[in-house]
Amino acid sequence: MSPTADDSGTTTPGGTRIADFEADTRAHRRLYWTTEPAELAATVAEHTEAAGALLTRAGDGSGADGGDLSDETAVRSALAESLLLKGRIELLALRDTDAARASLRRARETAAEAGDPLLEAAALAHSALLAEDRAVAGAEGEGSGEPAAGPGPAPPPRTPPRTPAPAVLDWLDAVESERAVRDGEYARALRLVGRVAEARSRGEAHPVPEWLDWCTTARIGMLKGRVQLAAGLVSQARRTLLYAMGGVAGDDHGQRAQFYAGLAAVEAADDQGYEACGYACRALEHIEAGGDVMGVRATLTQYLHDTCVEDLYQSLALSPSEPAVPSDITQVGGPGGGGGGAPRI
Repeated sequence: MSPTADDSGTTTPGGTRIADFEADTRAHRRLYWTTEPAELAATVAEHTEAAGALLTRAGDGSGADGGDLSDETAVRSALAESLLLKGRIELLALRDTDAARASLRRARETAAEAGDPLLEAAALAHSALLAEDRAVAGAEGEGSGEPAAGPGPAPPPRTPPRTPAPAVLDWLDAVESERAVRDGEYARALRLVGRVAEARSRGEAHPVPEWLDWCTTARIGMLKGRVQLAAGLVSQARRTLLYAMGGVAGDDHGQRAQFYAGLAAVEAADDQGYEACGYACRALEHIEAGGDVMGVRATLTQYLHDTCVEDLYQSLALSPSEPAVPSDITQVGGPGGGGGGAPRI
């Protein structure tokens, strides 16, 4: 059985009731932003394994929970969220596409069984980030409404919700924006992320599912800045990131590390080696930014004579002669906890 959440938001061993299972799911949602990815993935995997027994108890009434249809639906809904979280970690942080594909497929199926089209749409949209699964995602859902610039993979699905949930539709457009960048369709990516950023700045007061905590104004602003950078709009990217970072709490170390890493990439692209190193080191002061900082390093080789670059290499505990990881928008992934990369949309 997976850990059970207590009032502090931490988890402790035990818990076999449906209420405990749901509490665990909520705890894991919070821990996503602060916990090392592999550790949390293992915990969530253990958590999902407990669902089988709970579904049996909910279905036959053999346990203390009473056993009725509402119990079974609650377990399936919580299980679908946990599988989605597991798939996100595997896809965006651990880069294990096979495991992510399996988790996201289970998340979609379980969400459908729970009658939760929003969770189902989110799982299917994550599958669209897997290159091999793009045709599947396009076949099973509708387009985002943005005209394609030319032949290419189908857009992620937009499953019509039973109740208005603009944040979910905004996030699906954010996913499509990121995919457009991968395909070199920068104009389309900029249109999509610009629309989402404007919508989120107006609509954060609207009710959204509790699990949709990655579609905030700050995180959309971060994506917009990275899209602008990928499109070569360096000055605009700098302004966007600096403005969006103003909405991040001072003690939100994970998200601040992401912004500093993004700003480091901007300055490196603008041939400002000293400033790039300064931002990269500030990112490291919060939380090691993983692939982002590594990607910045790839652009700094011409500044090897600068003390700031030497300091950066020392902070990374890497030799300048080691191969650098390429820097591109697809590396913005994984929880913002120690050892992980920056969370992607």
